[in-house]
Amino acid sequence: MSHTSTSRARSRVLRSIELFRPENRELRNLSSVRSYLGSLFPSVKVQLRPPIAETLDGDLLDSLASSLASARVKDPTMPRQKFEPMYGEIDYERRVLDGEARAGGLVYDGRALEDVFSRLLKPSTDQALIVITDRLISTFSTDDVRHHLRTVVCGFPNIVSVPGIVEAPARPREYYLMRQELEVQGAGQLRLEQLKRSFKDRFMDYGDSRTIEVVKGLALQAVFFHFTLDPFCGNRDCRFFNAHWQEDLIRSQIESGGLCKRHARAIKALGARPELEW
Repeated sequence: MSHTSTSRARSRVLRSIELFRPENRELRNLSSVRSYLGSLFPSVKVQLRPPIAETLDGDLLDSLASSLASARVKDPTMPRQKFEPMYGEIDYERRVLDGEARAGGLVYDGRALEDVFSRLLKPSTDQALIVITDRLISTFSTDDVRHHLRTVVCGFPNIVSVPGIVEAPARPREYYLMRQELEVQGAGQLRLEQLKRSFKDRFMDYGDSRTIEVVKGLALQAVFFHFTLDPFCGNRDCRFFNAHWQEDLIRSQIESGGLCKRHARAIKALGARPELEW
């Protein structure tokens, strides 16, 4: 959680949810996420915002590009990255912000990004801010002392990674074993693509029409974090389940697409009275 979150006067009531569009603008039907959240929190204003960079210009864009380059994860075994970004790295980030290059392929420290976005957006407790991004994000785990890709990093603001939906949860074990066997055999790209298609119902992929359903669940998870600081659930049929496997992600966000009884009651209560619980 960013320290910036405590720097402004605290409100007990959530008044708005702000959804910031991703950089590449290719995620369709974001208005359905707005409608979904609005149906659960009828007294809270839910708004779609342009990508963060579109509200900036000049020196602010240059500063943001430098901060984004500094937030890259180059050593996954280090909790904080300590390096000075090179000119080419900053230039790439600026071209992404200007729409001249596509975000993708690189990994960014989710907590470092939270600090960057927090300085720009100046979050307050009466607004739940959700930055949807085309960047891969990770956080450091002390369990195995390394960074791990994430679908969502909850904080002030929250960050939802669209490519993280594909890359963060692991695919079925059988897929990895069969792919490894094909690679040992020297199979070409066509065979590998055929293997991927045979598992298409068991993991998410780029351009998947189901992605927006997952974004709905992650956005709701982020809003619930804003209310309670506790966004996860141990029930695999609940949208708040913290899925580490693709099949669990699909089960909780798409096949079930609902909430466990405890969290359904909690969301209903917050919808009627959107007050913070911390």
